[in-house]
Amino acid sequence: MTHKKYTVPFYRKLSWGMGGFGENLANNAVLYFAFPIYQIALGVPPIWITAGMLISRILDAFTDPLMGNITDNTHSRWGRRRPWILIGAVMMSIFFALMWMMPAEASKEVLGTYLGIMCVLFYVGFTIFVIPFSALGIEMVEDYDERTRLQIFRMVPAYLGGFVMSFFYKWALNPHFKHPTLPTEVNGARTVGIGAAIVILICCVLPALFTKERFAEKTRTQERIKIGTAIKLTLTDKPYLMVVSTAFMVFIALFFVMPLMTYIGIFYIFSNMSSLEEAKRAAGDIGPITAGFCIVFQIIATFLIGVWARRVDKKTLLIGGLAIAAVGYLSSWFFFTPAHPYWQIIPMVVIQVGLAACWVVNGSFVADICDFDELKTGQRREGMYSAVFGFIYKCAIGIVALLSGLFLTAAGIKGGVLEHLDSLSSGLLMVLRLAYALFPAVCLLIGILIMRKYPLTKKKVEEIQQQLKDRRGDVVST
Repeated sequence: MTHKKYTVPFYRKLSWGMGGFGENLANNAVLYFAFPIYQIALGVPPIWITAGMLISRILDAFTDPLMGNITDNTHSRWGRRRPWILIGAVMMSIFFALMWMMPAEASKEVLGTYLGIMCVLFYVGFTIFVIPFSALGIEMVEDYDERTRLQIFRMVPAYLGGFVMSFFYKWALNPHFKHPTLPTEVNGARTVGIGAAIVILICCVLPALFTKERFAEKTRTQERIKIGTAIKLTLTDKPYLMVVSTAFMVFIALFFVMPLMTYIGIFYIFSNMSSLEEAKRAAGDIGPITAGFCIVFQIIATFLIGVWARRVDKKTLLIGGLAIAAVGYLSSWFFFTPAHPYWQIIPMVVIQVGLAACWVVNGSFVADICDFDELKTGQRREGMYSAVFGFIYKCAIGIVALLSGLFLTAAGIKGGVLEHLDSLSSGLLMVLRLAYALFPAVCLLIGILIMRKYPLTKKKVEEIQQQLKDRRGDVVST
């Protein structure tokens, strides 16, 4: 039987992809900005900061699957995904701005509690946005190779969002924000946070306004799926478990070392500066430069992956990328040096080029798995698959937030304002550098070993798609 090939207009792909800019800007800024503002500037103990993040991750154990099931079972004239994307975009933008409006002169206990509450509310909004947003991208296209290329529309804006985020600390330190009683960066964070929230809102509402859903019409008559059944079906899908397990190891590797880099950069790489304030400014200045190099090479790598995806299987692309990233982390031991501060850019670029393969193919993997699931169950459950993937992602953030907080505390960073460049001993800095180089490399190696036996090849997925078309016919968006 001959079937029509489904295509998506460029503007819809672009509108969906711009959500990636807001998503990456919002989520990573919380991790990037929390320690410099709440710990280094305000003296909140690291374990309190990470506890607030962990609580929000525990809540995600309930909200992510619930949101996935809600969006899969939504029947509305606007579709299953877009109404929730709009609601989540508004909510997370509001609480992102409020996160940096802390009562800065309050006690450390109050500050830690405030951050925890804002993290919970922000990540509830983030869940409401990102689960249907990711599900929409999974279902947009049907071609095996085009699914990988679609993720480029999300990842390039996401990289740009990361680049913009790298300026936050520098902008917050602007002398214009000097305050008689508050650290400059604390006062600056308030203005930067509001500006970022507006940008996040604009980018994240675009997928709700200018895209269409391919399965909206078909799923209006789909039987509602009980959440327990949906979770069980998802967690017993072997290919999916392989993908999310690998992603979990990548997230653990990436997020564990993110807080460490703040201390390594200021107190080791820029230890030759004359004062702590100069070291902070140098670290703030090099952030955008590093991000600029990373974004250029990430975009180049992403487009090359789009080309290679027609010739190389997704599994091979992923394994190759993870290996490159592991080399980048290991090389940091040699390139993080006070003698040549700008050498730190080299391992950062290598890491991000390697991880580009992971970011591009993850959504494509899940799209293939959803076809495999439909063949077995007769249902489209992109929402639940996105929810579990999102839960794994945020679980990793929560786990490494706790681990990194415990690690920093055990290593000797107990809390209190760090006032001098020699506040951290050489032995402590060596431990931080070793952890930065070795821990993520081991995690990425485990991910490679998990994916070696991944079963859904291009040939297998195309056979599944043909069987689905023979069963239900072609599907067009509404």
